[in-house]
Amino acid sequence: MEKIKEAKSSLKKARWARKVSDEALDGMLEHATFRSDSRKSHIFRLGDPSSRFYGLLSGQVRLTIPAETGDEFIIMDVTKGRWFGGTSLTENAPRTADALALVDTEIVEIPASVVRETAEKFPRIYKNLFAEQSLYVRLLCNLMASMLFFPLKARLANRLLMLIVLDGRREGRAAYLETTLSQSDFAKLVSGSRQQVNRVFRQWNDEGIVNFADGQYHIPSVKRLFVESKSTAP
Repeated sequence: MEKIKEAKSSLKKARWARKVSDEALDGMLEHATFRSDSRKSHIFRLGDPSSRFYGLLSGQVRLTIPAETGDEFIIMDVTKGRWFGGTSLTENAPRTADALALVDTEIVEIPASVVRETAEKFPRIYKNLFAEQSLYVRLLCNLMASMLFFPLKARLANRLLMLIVLDGRREGRAAYLETTLSQSDFAKLVSGSRQQVNRVFRQWNDEGIVNFADGQYHIPSVKRLFVESKSTAP
């Protein structure tokens, strides 16, 4: 019962479930199951059948695209309260990424068929899911353009902006971001080296663009970071 309450609380905070009736949420959660995944275990892999939608109750999950060479491209890290695996909600296509538990995790999963059936009765779910997926597509398109055409500093700025949208807190022109990503992780996110990333963060700190203190990044002006994301200067 306690896990159901926690899952419902998580659902209520999710963008795709906002303003959805308790009747709809309770109906979906009647079919929910819970699982525990240990650190470094896969929730799913690239190419697996996609039949379930996942909510993260605790822990952290990394979504990546693996290569046969052993390299990987990090899409994003999923944090507590976020939902992932949404491609299964529109079609029975194979998974397009790996999902790896970075730490011990607790997950609630709902069959995609149940979400679709509930959405037929409560169309707001489809409206919200459409908006949610549109947001992710925009963010990923911006990310791909950045990775292909811009220097490391712009790629790093773009990643930070993406994280702010998904997990940050806005206060006027400023933003705050709490993340467990290390600078080595950021280096993987932007296909650079840790030394390069450290150099950019030091420069941004000196210029008052990004400061790190008390376990969180403070961006005094999101507009200035956006300008950095469009810069072609190395």
